[in-house]
Amino acid sequence: MHSTRNAWLPALVGLVCGLAASSGGAAQTKSSPAAPASTTTGPVAQAPASSGADAPKARKPLPLPAPSSSNIPKSAPFTGPSASRPLPPPSALAGVDIPDPLAGPGADSLEESVQQLLSEAVVSTASKRSQRIADVPMTVSWIPAEELEGTGQFTLCEAIQYFPGMECRRGSMRKAAVSARGLGSNYLSNRLLLLKDGRPLTDPWTGQFYADETTPLNNLKQIEVIRGPGSSLYGSNAFSGVINIIERQPSDLMQDGRNWGVDARLLAGQDRTWRAQATAAGRGGPVEALVSYYGFGSDGPQLFNDPQIGRVDTNEDSLVHQVSGKLNVKGVALDASFTDAEIGRPGGQQISTVGNCGRCHYTPNDVERVQNFNASAQVDQQVTDNLRLFAQGYTLFKRRDVQMENAFSDTPNTALGKRRRLGAEARALLTLGDLTLTFGGDYKNDLVNNPNVLPGLTLEETRQDIAGGFVDAEYRPLSQLVVSAGARYDKYMIPEKIWQARTDQISPRASVVFHARPDLTFRANYGRAFRAPTLAELAINQQMYASTLLGNGNLRAETLDTVEASVDFWPFDRTVRVTGTGFYNLAKNFINQELLFGSTSQFKNIGDARVRGFELEAAAQVAAINSSFDVAYQFLDARALAFESRPERPLDYAPAHRVYARGRTNFGKFAFAELYALYVGDRYDPGFMTNAQTGELEQVKLPGYFTATARVGANVTKGLTVSLLGSNLFNAKYEESHGFPAPPLSIFSEVKYQY
Repeated sequence: MHSTRNAWLPALVGLVCGLAASSGGAAQTKSSPAAPASTTTGPVAQAPASSGADAPKARKPLPLPAPSSSNIPKSAPFTGPSASRPLPPPSALAGVDIPDPLAGPGADSLEESVQQLLSEAVVSTASKRSQRIADVPMTVSWIPAEELEGTGQFTLCEAIQYFPGMECRRGSMRKAAVSARGLGSNYLSNRLLLLKDGRPLTDPWTGQFYADETTPLNNLKQIEVIRGPGSSLYGSNAFSGVINIIERQPSDLMQDGRNWGVDARLLAGQDRTWRAQATAAGRGGPVEALVSYYGFGSDGPQLFNDPQIGRVDTNEDSLVHQVSGKLNVKGVALDASFTDAEIGRPGGQQISTVGNCGRCHYTPNDVERVQNFNASAQVDQQVTDNLRLFAQGYTLFKRRDVQMENAFSDTPNTALGKRRRLGAEARALLTLGDLTLTFGGDYKNDLVNNPNVLPGLTLEETRQDIAGGFVDAEYRPLSQLVVSAGARYDKYMIPEKIWQARTDQISPRASVVFHARPDLTFRANYGRAFRAPTLAELAINQQMYASTLLGNGNLRAETLDTVEASVDFWPFDRTVRVTGTGFYNLAKNFINQELLFGSTSQFKNIGDARVRGFELEAAAQVAAINSSFDVAYQFLDARALAFESRPERPLDYAPAHRVYARGRTNFGKFAFAELYALYVGDRYDPGFMTNAQTGELEQVKLPGYFTATARVGANVTKGLTVSLLGSNLFNAKYEESHGFPAPPLSIFSEVKYQY
């Protein structure tokens, strides 16, 4: 073991040696790390001094990189091997800029360089300010766009399931449910908040995000994921976690001192699938601008073909176009995007289960047409050395036209729904020595015009106004100790005839991070989250094929209390990173649909749930074989507690075991290969079916499955990369939701050009 390590340690030293040289200057040992506009540092623990002739020379603290001057942190994407990045990083390092190892003299030590490399990434989602990832008390993942592309998937839901702690399941009617740590029981998938550059992207009617319609993997810079409660900053829906999609800014495309930059990519493959993307950016004086186009079309994987009865599934098709643009002038940024999607609604056979209309799909010829418009204006200014101000206004308009065949007469029924959101936020970042304070407030006005509402309600009454205020503080009493706390207050203004049990909410949190040694960090966190019932859960009255779903104005808000503790350890001279995290969640007043009679269901509070578990993650680089590896394991004990006459039972869609693995290798400087693998254990579907032998209703249990995806590619010339993508490589047969099979083996090829 020791001799092997000696063989590749020099190469790893060379990889990171430029890091210290490029930073310059000596780090302070105690300061406030969060002021984005100034060069600030965090603690760098010192190894104890040795004595005697063989004692190493004293190590000076490494300088830490200055946080980004904007609210969007920098990242260093890894699209393929290059002369300046001969070694691919593990996923945990992929957002950290690794300079050319030949650019400067060596670092003082390998240990210090690797420690800085993995701990000095800057994230902003966890506290609404730039913050070293090593000081964040929550479980935060930082995923650059190229990592998502490596999975070979087309939507955020499909790609993010290959990263620790996240679950994704697809079902009929284009339902794509994303959750974290087993808290995704509701098929609407509204317990996890989706943000785009820090502003909410969830649907005002359902609280859900629709992966096919609003979140194409286009112009992405990185994604930051919080696994755990985020309501102390973001309010409702940040129940089990937060996903923040951070897009590229114009400056990200302009390299080597140029005032313009472009990139484009084209993918094609089976099922007449194609994807085209093109982005251009330019600079003139103080003005920077970016325009982008994304297009996707496919006949789909035809999941419900049945040669025995001659059925061909023609309802998996997609046609999506999105145009977007950004304009930055000094501290002012404008952003807008428009998406038009025409998509089939997979189905065509009876896959209904009792008590869960989310599975119902009887008709084969449904289609929906969706248009989304998003726009925002932001101002970000450093007022004084200690004060930074940020404000934004944003809007969302959505039009959703669905044609559904009547389950009995085969005649098409049209349902037209419209949503509109107006929102604004203002916050301040105040730095006072060792104390950093973020405080502010936000406001959202949502209006939904949906014809399928309970009797006695008009279209104009399905609306809500939400006002919130928050404060988040971080304090360093010692150079190795970071203590933080925060709280948020949310006031709901919904007509009483819509929500009779309306309540305001307070969401606190508190945490501590202790850097015991350069190779050992402990952190602990408590947080409280909530989720208010959505307008759909309160007011819907819709026949979904042969079933009816009703809202309930007496619903109580869900709440979640979470305790989390973790350790971050660097064995083998800090060339390997190992992280262990344990958590305990107690959720109250869970909302889900319950069967009333016949085929009619209603949203109800179905009691409490308890989720406990742990996550183990490891990342390493092996320079001797030009490779990097990540592996993670998650264990969940998720139970819906006894409620009324219902006994305690496993929580829906919460597998006890999940294993994630990723490997990447470079072949010289011109080719690369990536492999992602995922194992998901047994889990329960929300629906019930009649046992043919006993005649009793039993919850549907889905067996475990293993799936893998891969990408291989080559750099043909500077800026030009070709890739071959394969998804579900072993053609595994499994269901993510009952009655909805996963797509089979799929192969696609892609060409990418950057200049």
